Amino acid sequence: MGERDERFSQLIRDSERYHRFIVLGVVTLYLFINNTINAASTWTEHSRHSDNTTQLWEPYLWEYSSAVGTLILIFPVIFFVKKLSGTAPKIWLLGHFVIATLFSLAHVGIMVAIREVTYFGVSRDYNFGPIISELFYEYRKDVWGYVTLISLYYLLSFAYRRLTGEASPVVYDQVPNDPNQSPTLPENLLVKKLNREFLVKMSDVHWVESSGNYINLHTQSAVYPLRYTMKAFESSASEYGFVRVHRSYAVKSGEIDNIQYQDSGDGEVTLKSGTRLAVSRRYKEQFKAKLSTVAQ
Repeated sequence: MGERDERFSQLIRDSERYHRFIVLGVVTLYLFINNTINAASTWTEHSRHSDNTTQLWEPYLWEYSSAVGTLILIFPVIFFVKKLSGTAPKIWLLGHFVIATLFSLAHVGIMVAIREVTYFGVSRDYNFGPIISELFYEYRKDVWGYVTLISLYYLLSFAYRRLTGEASPVVYDQVPNDPNQSPTLPENLLVKKLNREFLVKMSDVHWVESSGNYINLHTQSAVYPLRYTMKAFESSASEYGFVRVHRSYAVKSGEIDNIQYQDSGDGEVTLKSGTRLAVSRRYKEQFKAKLSTVAQ
């Protein structure tokens, strides 16, 4: 991998904590522009009629209340969509149907509440219309909006994984006799980044960080996401010397420089690279036992 590509990937990873704010900002800008155009078009249609009683601010309230409802629901929707990752196709489709339906109902509820409060504030009544027909009308629009939002989410997720480099096992070294036991991770992991594929050895990984449905594998010079839970990694990578020290961290015992404990029982482990990670008292005894085994 070229140095420029790695710097770009590192920049994306380093700015990860700002990504949700960037996404929220971009979506807000899009909704503001799109709904402003829709409101202006609605006002134009109403103003063509001589008996028009609609005031100028009303179409903007209708559109902006819808936009606010969408913005409020974006991250809850993404949260539940992530839960569908890795499920069977039928469960995946059913899950999206349920989420889309709940999204529509919540969206209608939020925007109607905003309109009711606003109309009440100016001493006017807001009429949503016949509930069944209006809910069906809004549902059709919301489902299309949901499909657009989720399609964009999957597209950006795919692009993000390719830019940052997502690791995946090349092949499992062995199949466990116990079906409840996690298979051992192979020594080599395949990483797809930009337009290249290459191997990362487990022996090159210094520590691991939990990140939702992924774990981030930290090497000396790069970070690679792997679709794996920390619990599964803890049991399947123990033979490589990894030990869990925190709910979010696991370290390779051979990379540890020193450990410091506080009176509370929590501590901090410093790696040879200078990286410092928290040690939770929940994993303290397990950590010590693992180190004792390695030292023998």
